[in-house]
Amino acid sequence: MFERWRSFTLEKENYGETVEAIGETLKALGVSEKEAETGKELATHIYSLQLAVRHEVSVKVTMRKRFGDISLRMETRGGEYNPLSMLTEWNEDDPDYRRTIVLKSKKEQLSYAHKNGINIVTIKVHEAGNKQIRYTLFAMVMGILAGAILKEMISPELIAMVNKTVIGSIRTMFLNSLNMMIAPVVFFSIISGLTSISNASDIGRIGGKLVGVYMCTTVIATIFSIVIGLFMFHSGVPQMGTVTEGGGGVSISLLDMIVNVVPENLIQPIVNRDMLQIIFVSILFGVTLNMLGEKAQMLKDFTETANTFCLRVITLLAQFIPLIAFLSMMALMFTVGADSLLLLGRVLVGQFIGSMCMVGVYSVVMVILGKISPVPFLKKIGEFVPVAISMGSSSAAMPFTMNFCTEKMGVSPRLSSFSIPLGATVNMDGGCFYFSIQAILLAKMYGVEMTPAFIWALFITVVALSIGAPGVPGGSFVCLTSIIVSFGVPVEAAAIVLGIDPLTSMFRTTINTMGDIAVTTALSKNEGMMDEAVYMKTSDAA
Repeated sequence: MFERWRSFTLEKENYGETVEAIGETLKALGVSEKEAETGKELATHIYSLQLAVRHEVSVKVTMRKRFGDISLRMETRGGEYNPLSMLTEWNEDDPDYRRTIVLKSKKEQLSYAHKNGINIVTIKVHEAGNKQIRYTLFAMVMGILAGAILKEMISPELIAMVNKTVIGSIRTMFLNSLNMMIAPVVFFSIISGLTSISNASDIGRIGGKLVGVYMCTTVIATIFSIVIGLFMFHSGVPQMGTVTEGGGGVSISLLDMIVNVVPENLIQPIVNRDMLQIIFVSILFGVTLNMLGEKAQMLKDFTETANTFCLRVITLLAQFIPLIAFLSMMALMFTVGADSLLLLGRVLVGQFIGSMCMVGVYSVVMVILGKISPVPFLKKIGEFVPVAISMGSSSAAMPFTMNFCTEKMGVSPRLSSFSIPLGATVNMDGGCFYFSIQAILLAKMYGVEMTPAFIWALFITVVALSIGAPGVPGGSFVCLTSIIVSFGVPVEAAAIVLGIDPLTSMFRTTINTMGDIAVTTALSKNEGMMDEAVYMKTSDAA
């Protein structure tokens, strides 16, 4: 996690060979050629600044690694002297003008401190791309341990108070801040993506392919989920009651779903957070801007700037993900005991099996649609899973999914800004497993026969609801209650599986986001919108 790699002493006598040795050692650590050259150049300029005020200076240069980050630490004994303070002003007549320009342009990689009579300048040479993932995984493990320990040490009343007033409040504030940004992120990202694809036929073709592939994976996921549910609960299910006569009956109208896509006004989709309506308005506006051409250039620039601003806000909020992961795991240990997990373990096992099945499906999609090896996708997707787990919502995870597609999978932002918001709404493969497996469990607990008519009705219901289910925390649970009521199972039966809803939401979000990433990546290759060098790169410097 933290280690010293090697130290050098930089002096006038050995200046040239020491700088070259620093460069070679950096390369041995696995940094790129460009990063190594930048590190050498910055070290050279910092040393020359120190020589400008002291004719004889000895600098201890130490290489360090921390969570994958690689840095150079330059230490000089003496009174406080900050060489970076000289970077505030410069002019072209200055003989050291180029040195100042270089240091000024790289100022974000430099930092200064004075401790115990030592001047310390730190140069960031390489920053690990998966550092946030490591922090999140560490936070999840610590949250599980802390939750288990506190549950044994303090009273249930105090646990309930901490869970509600502290953990629940912080997590709610974080999710509210993300939900606050979902509508503007979807709106501006889709418009920005469409305006960058100026050809209307390209928009129709890409959108058609996306919806077609997402529908195919949804049908496959529903078939798998029903088969897994019937297998996991073919026997050994306790009888909890009997179904009510007639049932509540949930009405699912495809016509109503299509009609409701068009909102009555522009405010309603944002207030109700109706993703289908927001997507419709975004596509309408994006296509119209393209039709206006140069006349709408100012509006195009505005939407591009607004999109960048929204994504920057999300990046800022992402810094709190490790904290939320820690609190989520702690709350999980508070509310879901070992006994409950054992009783409902088959639900979790079924969803895990479903996840593995869908990974295989997504790999096939990449081979058939993208004609590209799924191996880099399989190697990289593990980095994103902790983010999906922490979010518990495909909509909340959407900005991070877009960023992952661009930075890790090499997908053009023009495509990811359009396909990921669309996928977060219509691609709910994880919801298929959630609905089917738990609906079958609850139906069997209340004596519902697994007849062909039941299975067919469940299939149609799950496909329809998985498309229209809200991608926010708790949305899928509401849909589950409507499914079981339609088969005569009392709504209070849903409370049986409510205890493990935090765990099942992790599987749901993970499957959903993996599907969005896989389909977007495959389509980017199919449409020539992929940087294959980025996609094939499967590791960073350790």
